[in-house]
Amino acid sequence: MEGVVGGLPTLLVALLVAVALWYWLGRASSYEPEKPDVEVYIIISLQQATDKLASISLSDNGLNLTWNFIITCVREFPEHQDKLVDVLVSLSKLPDATTDQGEPLKKHGMQVWEDLPMLDWDFREEWDVRSIPSGPPGRRQKAILDFINLNKFTALLMATEELVFDFSWFALITFRTALETPPNQLPVTDPLDAYVPAAVAWIETLGVGIYVWDEEHEHRPLSGVSGKGGPLWKGKHGFCKERFGEVASMDDELGEEAMTAAR
Repeated sequence: MEGVVGGLPTLLVALLVAVALWYWLGRASSYEPEKPDVEVYIIISLQQATDKLASISLSDNGLNLTWNFIITCVREFPEHQDKLVDVLVSLSKLPDATTDQGEPLKKHGMQVWEDLPMLDWDFREEWDVRSIPSGPPGRRQKAILDFINLNKFTALLMATEELVFDFSWFALITFRTALETPPNQLPVTDPLDAYVPAAVAWIETLGVGIYVWDEEHEHRPLSGVSGKGGPLWKGKHGFCKERFGEVASMDDELGEEAMTAAR
């Protein structure tokens, strides 16, 4: 039986979310005012896109559908990641949503919209289900690109310095696999040719600032998973200057296979 979200069929909500994003994500870039008879595009502003998404997302499933569509766009349309960042930032700046009784509307203790409820849950799920297949080649390469794009986008969110995007733990997971785990200890689903460029995406996006992160990650509130290092790191859980200082000395221990992938 088809689900219902906020009084609308789930599939209809999904379609509305997709349309709102699609119209704003660069569809206007092909519009040529000097050739109005060629093709007409519906052009909406960032604020209009934000308002449309907000109006159809005020339920648990509606929010999840919105986050999932955005994550799908991150993978499929990496050239529009900056715009997707703008959408999420804009959503977080909306006035606090309220219930019919005028009370603050919260989901799992998080304020809609300020806290972007469950967005980090959906990002966490992407990392939990990550798996790079051994083949066929086309499917494998697509999975690698998807993972790199996801890391790039998450780094872009961190680069906004908006408190709602507290996603450094995802960088830790990527660095742990790429830099702190010997190749012969990696599962086949976590290959270096996915994780090394994903780690590079974090560094390229955030620059030297990432090297001065100093955050404890003993336990994540949502998962209880610690921010421990890989086999080559024996220090504290989480980010610290010493941990990044060890990266250079890890090169020899990682071996020729890792360095070849890094190049």
